[in-house]
Amino acid sequence: MQKGRGLLERCFLALMLLGLGLPASAQDLREYWSMEVFLERHAEQRPLMEAFERRVSEPGRSIPAEQRPHAPVRVSVVYPGLQISDYWRRNLMAFEGRAHELGLTLDLQVYFSGGAGDQAVLQAQQLREALANKPDFLIYTLDTPAHMALIDRLLARAPGADGPHIILQNITTPVRAWNGLQPLLYVGFDHLQGSRLLVEHIRSQAREGDEIVVLYGTDGYVSRARGDTLTRSFTDASAPRLRDTYLTDQDVDIAEKATLDALARHRDLRFIYACTTDAALASVRTLASRARSDVQVTGWGGGSAELRAIREGTLFATVMRLNDDAGVAMAEAIALQVRGMGGDVPQIYSGGMHLVTRDTSAEKLEALMQRAFRYSGVPDLTSR
Repeated sequence: MQKGRGLLERCFLALMLLGLGLPASAQDLREYWSMEVFLERHAEQRPLMEAFERRVSEPGRSIPAEQRPHAPVRVSVVYPGLQISDYWRRNLMAFEGRAHELGLTLDLQVYFSGGAGDQAVLQAQQLREALANKPDFLIYTLDTPAHMALIDRLLARAPGADGPHIILQNITTPVRAWNGLQPLLYVGFDHLQGSRLLVEHIRSQAREGDEIVVLYGTDGYVSRARGDTLTRSFTDASAPRLRDTYLTDQDVDIAEKATLDALARHRDLRFIYACTTDAALASVRTLASRARSDVQVTGWGGGSAELRAIREGTLFATVMRLNDDAGVAMAEAIALQVRGMGGDVPQIYSGGMHLVTRDTSAEKLEALMQRAFRYSGVPDLTSR
């Protein structure tokens, strides 16, 4: 009983009326440079990014034998993993596959935790364990204030003798406060850009009087970047009208309850914008149980679970990342660094994204999957 009551309390405390968005927190998006603003201030990064993007898109070129390190390159990876999205595991597969092509020998330590709640404590413990191995490179993520505090301390160490080179995954917007003391690479798929693709698609489909709600994930950077892009776009819009936002805390039970609440409270609900795969698919299941095929759910990321739902027609649209390119970019950055060519590593690598909808042809979807999952394996959308 206590657990059920806790879920209800969390669900309805998380509800914010009239699309006002999440309350202010330490994860204010103003703490980050958008890619556009960063490049305006650092024009020298643009040619580096373009050259690096070409390197990532081309087949891997083996490092000349005389430039390869004599000892294995020690890499520690600390990732969230208890999610429906297969992004993180596929990313790691692509990283290892490209490193092998390049001729890099890795001493790889991998830690998977979860994406929310008390998993932050576990991830901090895993980070301490990873650092105890004295890695040459640390691959981590940045989503919560706890992540930021930990990385801030690591950046104070000199890479090499005192600490590892740091690669931050799933973020492409540099932290303003770290100007002059940034990690080796921010790598991922720009959350703002991807969300704009979804916003424009929803806008093109909306009719006068339609209503929309937003399902946030955790109260962290990723969910804010995705969700706030929509709330800012539709706060004063008439088609669709933004009604509510919900904080699901990456909990499918809360996402289901939020979906039911939105159905009960909004007669003209037509769109549910989910900031995570877990929330999107939980909402799809809930709508199906109520025979509400008139309400259209959008996902974010385009992993195999979302693409299967797109093919089945239960998910309205998603932004599909060229998933494996992020893992390839990490391998290429490490290869350049160990060859003494770290100056060729840009500050940011942001991979390509495509809007995919229920109307996307099977041929186009197959071509995108061949490109997106070129190392981690093209998923079979007909199997479960």
